Amino acid sequence: MTPLVRASETVGPALKVGDVVIYESTVYPGATEEVCVPVLEKFSGLKFNTDFFCGYSPERINPGDKVNTLTTIRKITSGSTPAVADEVDALYQGIIKAGTWKASSIKVAEAAKVIENSQRDLNIAFVNELSVIFDRIGIDTLEVLEAAGSKWNFLPFRPAWSVGIALAWTLTT
Repeated sequence: MTPLVRASETVGPALKVGDVVIYESTVYPGATEEVCVPVLEKFSGLKFNTDFFCGYSPERINPGDKVNTLTTIRKITSGSTPAVADEVDALYQGIIKAGTWKASSIKVAEAAKVIENSQRDLNIAFVNELSVIFDRIGIDTLEVLEAAGSKWNFLPFRPAWSVGIALAWTLTT
């Protein structure tokens, strides 16, 4: 949380009455309002949802992906009040061609991002573990994945040096 706290400490003194601070970082449900808002209040001297407001819209771009870019990925939006949620949603609608999904609260939007990341990480870790097993029994992981990919709803995750591989490496060495 240190980078978010530091960012909030930097933004706080610049806040003015009526401002909206929008966070995009992956956090646990409740972090924006429980961790960031108190810092903003402390460094601004302003009161949350009276003098300033917050929004949350999780970042969804995949670095290096030339197809799924900022404007082509549907964006979740939220705000600390219904009016602010509408304002945040309108802001993103102005730049996101794929449209927006307005969540009912900041916590819902934060939780959605946690699920997105967890689902991806679990699938990558699973494929990493399978690749270790396939290697041990002498079959090519990519060939197995290509075969499995012949099913219409197969999710094409590939082994990666990100999640799970460190555990697999530790267990096999």
